[in-house]
Amino acid sequence: MKRVLVSVKSVQRDRDGQDTVVELISPGTWYEKNGTQYVRYEESSVTGMDGVKTTIKIYDESIVLLRTGAVNMRHQYILGEERKTVYETPFGEIPMAVKTHELTVDFHDGTGHVHLGYDISVDDEWQFYNQLDIDVREEIEHGHEGNPEIGN
Repeated sequence: MKRVLVSVKSVQRDRDGQDTVVELISPGTWYEKNGTQYVRYEESSVTGMDGVKTTIKIYDESIVLLRTGAVNMRHQYILGEERKTVYETPFGEIPMAVKTHELTVDFHDGTGHVHLGYDISVDDEWQFYNQLDIDVREEIEHGHEGNPEIGN
């Protein structure tokens, strides 16, 4: 397991072409299990999801974004495909779908970049287009956790 810094930039474009940009830098962890890379970090009040934990599962051809806490969701992003999901909030469930138009993954051994571009619809009605750029780099100050080779 490595300690990492996760930088997330989200650009949300609404029906009128207005962009809302949200950026977050958060400490997190990276690990690999059965050939899948995992990045975990906590959201903050900047994203409006204070106390929510986000896990990104990185595959060669897709990304799965999981959120748990005040909201619960699981979105899978596969280039050219639409995937339905349910967004669970304290106020009830919201049926959603994401259609992925852009997906690039350049991620190796706990560091790298993921780019997503996708439409989001709620109750089969288009809401907005979102671009998500996620950069992960090793946190130099702490590095590996629990690795006896480096004395932790």
